Amino acid sequence: MPGAIVRTLGRFRIHLPVVHRASLLARTPVGVGWTRDLSESGVCVELSQRLRPRQTVRIHLQTDGGPIEIEGTVAWSGDAPAPGGGILHGLEFTEVAPDQLRALRELLQCRGHARQVGIRLPLEVAVTCCPHDGSGRPLEGTSGDISQGGMLLRLKGRVEPGTTLTLTLRTPSGPLSAEGVVIWADPGEPQAEEDLIRHGIRFTALGWSTSLSLGLVLAEPA
Repeated sequence: MPGAIVRTLGRFRIHLPVVHRASLLARTPVGVGWTRDLSESGVCVELSQRLRPRQTVRIHLQTDGGPIEIEGTVAWSGDAPAPGGGILHGLEFTEVAPDQLRALRELLQCRGHARQVGIRLPLEVAVTCCPHDGSGRPLEGTSGDISQGGMLLRLKGRVEPGTTLTLTLRTPSGPLSAEGVVIWADPGEPQAEEDLIRHGIRFTALGWSTSLSLGLVLAEPA
């Protein structure tokens, strides 16, 4: 069934932002990407750069229950990325602290059987949007939570489901642009000027560079 979680050999399709370092040293460059599937013993990740086989890395997974820090080694890497994507890697976990293992197991138990593969993470930033076809005036609002696949958007007005929007998210790292379609919207109109109406947005165009920038903002919100 499209959108269903697929479990293969103990792995679950769960998409989370991930950052990685070759060591714990602050000067070590940070890499960023997104998980494709996850288990207690390893993870498949899509990264912006190729890592060496057997390289040791420290990875930081950002979840809706807090971060998970794990050490692993690179088991394999895929071919050159297709346009608009990253490089797939398989990482084997080699060192997981007991509290981090508990957090990982809780994540898999709670989210592994969920219908959606993308886990929404809280992120409240200002958003400007307007209909993609150029009709109508821009609307201002804020994000509520967000994933690689979509977001909760609160707007000072109601947009009909099915409308495609051009979105600009003003994140701490700079503006990010995306396109998305309104899947649902709360009924009614705002009762006061400060009231916002909730909308569910599914991204329809999120470039790889934007996806990486979004992942970094979500994984390191500070």
